[in-house]
Formats: sequence, structure tokens, C-alpha cells
Amino acid sequence: MIFKEYFNTVAETLDLKFKALKNVTDNPQDKGELCEIFIKQFLNDCIGDSFKIFRGGKIVDYKNIRSKQIDIILTGKRSIKIFSDKGLYPTETVYGCFSITATLKKQKILDCYDEFLSIPKDNHTFHTEAYLGPYFAQQYLKKWRWLIPYKCVFAFQGDLDYEWINDLIDLANDELRPTNVLPDLVIVNKVGYFHKYFDAKKKVKFNYVKFKDENQNYGIPFSIMLYELDIPAMLTPLPVILTP
Repeated sequence: MIFKEYFNTVAETLDLKFKALKNVTDNPQDKGELCEIFIKQFLNDCIGDSFKIFRGGKIVDYKNIRSKQIDIILTGKRSIKIFSDKGLYPTETVYGCFSITATLKKQKILDCYDEFLSIPKDNHTFHTEAYLGPYFAQQYLKKWRWLIPYKCVFAFQGDLDYEWINDLIDLANDELRPTNVLPDLVIVNKVGYFHKYFDAKKKVKFNYVKFKDENQNYGIPFSIMLYELDIPAMLTPLPVILTP
């Protein structure tokens, strides 16, 4: 019960912060930055011991192929420290990506998909000699490609429509667009969420939950988020060679 109350309070606090923000500024850029700060603060409070958490930036590989701008990026705790907010982050060190928006619409989810699709994953430089044998190195790389980075879309207001799932499934059925770049979690605070999973045939599916009243457990997507972020945190990072 205590965890339910805690996460419900998190949702309520974020909602109050956003409502106060609407009364303070009409500047969309200011609103966007403050929305990112609110989520970064929550993540720092809950998982700051597991990740470095940065607001904004691009993910880059050793060939200097860069992703689109991403609102919040989580890197390994042992990542080199020359990177800070609005910086560049080597693809091998990134464990989570968050796209933050004030109001969610279907087009925003599709735009977020394109952001996640832009993350470079081919030109990686894991250095495994003297650390892992070939089998374990291959298994790690397989998990890295499939599970990392964790991808979340968070909105402070808006709506969720069950029919939007069909658009996401259509993207997953496109062989040129890998399934693992679909968002793992889409949250509209205190409204509902989509949660990605795979069925027995490894087909991508989405749970759809819409909160009907104030008495529901609208903090549950935060617990899902933190639980699933613990999975990449448990994958011990391999040593990385950062090639100019």
C-alpha cells in the first residue's frame, strides 16, 4: 500500500507542478524545458544512484552518426564525465531515453518513434578481450541491441486512444523499422498508459490502461518504468573504446 500511495503522490505532484507552470509562462520553450526538469528531478530522486541523468542531447557513434535531439538521456554511472546536459553521448554508454511533452497527441508518438529510430546502433566499439569469451560477448551484444536503451514517452496532459496502438503495430510490422525502437512505455500523467510487451510468438503487443476516476492507481506506470529501467542497470557495461 505504501508504494501505491508514493507513486500516486508522484503523479499528483507532477500534475500540480505542471498546472502551476501554465499560470507562470506562456512561452512554449520555457514550458518544455521546465517539463524536462520536472521529470529529471523525479528520475534523479529514484535512480540517480544507478545512472547519470542528463537533460537533452544527441547519441553518437564512433563514425559521428548522431541521433535526433532527445529530451532526457540516461547513461551508465561509470561513463566518462566530459559529457553534460545538451551534450553528445556515445551510443555504447546510453541506457535510457525519455521524450517529454506537455500535451500528447498521436503525431507526437510517431515523432518520438522517429527519434528513437535515429539512435545509432551499428557502429559500436565494445572492447571484450581479456574480459569475456566470444559466447558471452555475443549474448551481451544481443541484449544490448534488444533491451537498450529503454524508451519512454511522458506527457503531462492529453489523451490516449486505443486505435493508436494499431499505428504502432503497423510500424512494428515494417521490416525496415526494428521492433525494439518502439517506445517501451507511453504515459499521460493521471490519464493512462501504453506498455509494450511480446507474446509467445515474439510479436509486439501493447497493454492499454485508461484511468477512469481519481480513485484508480494512476501511479502504476511510474513503478513499471523504474522496474524496467532496473533491467539495463543490471547489465554490467563492457569496457568501451571510444574511437574518434
